[in-house]
Amino acid sequence: MDKQYVNDEHLQIAMTEYNPNNSEIGHIVQTEQNKTVGYIGQVYDNTSGDGEQVYAVVKNPDERPEDVQEVTVLFRGSTGPNKIREETADVFNDWGGNDLPIGTNLTLRGIHDTYSQTDESTGQLKASASALKDIMETYPNAKINVYGHSLGSMDAQYAMAALDENQVERIQQAYVYNGPDVYRILSPEQRGVVDKIKTRIHNYADPRDYLISMAGRRQYSNGSIGSVGLVHFVASKEQDFTDQHMTYGYQLDRFGQIRLISNPTTEPLNNFLIKMESFKTIKNILSSGGYSTNEKIFLDSEQASSAASSISDIVKTEVDNVKVFKDARVGLAKDVHASLKVPPAHYILTPSEVESAYAEAGLTYSTTVGELENLINPVLDKVTQLESTFTNLETQIKDGIQKKLDDDKELAADFNLWEAMQML
Repeated sequence: MDKQYVNDEHLQIAMTEYNPNNSEIGHIVQTEQNKTVGYIGQVYDNTSGDGEQVYAVVKNPDERPEDVQEVTVLFRGSTGPNKIREETADVFNDWGGNDLPIGTNLTLRGIHDTYSQTDESTGQLKASASALKDIMETYPNAKINVYGHSLGSMDAQYAMAALDENQVERIQQAYVYNGPDVYRILSPEQRGVVDKIKTRIHNYADPRDYLISMAGRRQYSNGSIGSVGLVHFVASKEQDFTDQHMTYGYQLDRFGQIRLISNPTTEPLNNFLIKMESFKTIKNILSSGGYSTNEKIFLDSEQASSAASSISDIVKTEVDNVKVFKDARVGLAKDVHASLKVPPAHYILTPSEVESAYAEAGLTYSTTVGELENLINPVLDKVTQLESTFTNLETQIKDGIQKKLDDDKELAADFNLWEAMQML
């Protein structure tokens, strides 16, 4: 049976970038699930000699470019080394001119935790940026959806960062998979541009795809901090090197979403950033003509609720992580202690005699398990107390807002209206 990508809509769209027929204008782009993405409207295939492969997909190939409202842009990843005989130039361009030098640069910057003060991109990244700008000029009124995998992920990230500030607002959403995060090699100006649409970019990385997905990332410590977009670490199953990189290790959770690893700098932080972006949008809408009393109350309550809720989520995640850490380490310590009762091979001592001998040497339950628990429990107690504090604060804020709404029906009606506006 042929391998298939997990049935996640955006991943399915991203992986259509590898269809060999994409170089044909008018080709119908379809996912493995037979969902039609659209028709190839423009092709950029090594136009610069740097190996870029970028495809613009439109819903209606007969529509005038100025009438097109939405364009999906696919950035193709590297040509595999197994294709070196058939596609020699592509392989050398992708790997020698881009993957290896960018990966090395990002890895070194990740080790030293530094960010570039200049644009350190390669020719292919620049050519991909040029292609995206050309697509946006060809379809001047279209919102842009961006997809990429592997080297295509890096091309896509850089292309968005290289846009002008007015152009970048036309990016509707972006989904990139299993590529290094190029944030560290962007110029400060480019980082500022891509930060403007941070919550619209979803940057998936598989920790098992260590050499590629995790290049330049400081494991889980940074997460979405200092990154292109919102970082999502994938809870994958183990595959061989190639299949791991090609996302065949991805799994879906019970809600049909890609299964993720959560830590304080990824999913809880991502949710907070999304809430803050929504808050900023409604604040800008309400700012016309100054803020009324009710608008000020609404904005204050939204900001306080979002902050308290997000901090509570972050602390809860940390509590769960500490509990998992404790269970794993204490479990190992208990296994070690249990082994102290097992006589070594060819010894005639009984289990109790062996245990007594170890105890005389200072190896007891107290010194193997107890001391470890004494180290971890104060940390767990502290974060658990923080969880309780912020959960209570979140409840108090919600109760206080609700009481005010119960006492003021006009304010409650305004809240309902503004909350509905945030959902649009």
